[in-house]
Amino acid sequence: MFDVYSGWDLSYTLEWAKQVERYRPHWIEEATQAEKIGSFVELRRGTSIPIASGEHIQGRWEVYDYLKEGALSVIQCDPEWCGGTSELVKICSLAAIFDLPVIPHGHSIHAALHVIASQSPAVCPLAEYLVIKMRSYHHFEQSPPVLQNARFALPDSSGYGIKLDESKIEKRELMKWA
Repeated sequence: MFDVYSGWDLSYTLEWAKQVERYRPHWIEEATQAEKIGSFVELRRGTSIPIASGEHIQGRWEVYDYLKEGALSVIQCDPEWCGGTSELVKICSLAAIFDLPVIPHGHSIHAALHVIASQSPAVCPLAEYLVIKMRSYHHFEQSPPVLQNARFALPDSSGYGIKLDESKIEKRELMKWA
């Protein structure tokens, strides 16, 4: 899987894809800027490498624009940025209609895991987990999500099961905003 983080233009991406297709990458992610749906369409038509995006797509209506144009092979909306858990579930319904997988972007693993658990494996087969980032991202949690044997366990407690580790909190005070 290659994440370009919206850094290439269409011609460069197509040329790059020709060079690496023989290695059969799982996908190329965020090849160009999210608003360039036409570039994603041309890229998908121009390579056998699956095209993934969604991190910078905001909500089901934008996802629908991509899907009706045939621009994506994999949808990667982030629960933090697409409108939350409920919106991501709606995006999963859209994806199912178009027979495409949703692999939620990895910033909000708590929300993503709950959505994935609520869906068929055909719709949500995987979770994106940002290994290095997550080392510090969940620092203040008592029981952060832990990957074991390529799987995550859902919490036993209510909601996302997030509880703060009081021993890591030096001070609590209400901040006053101007």
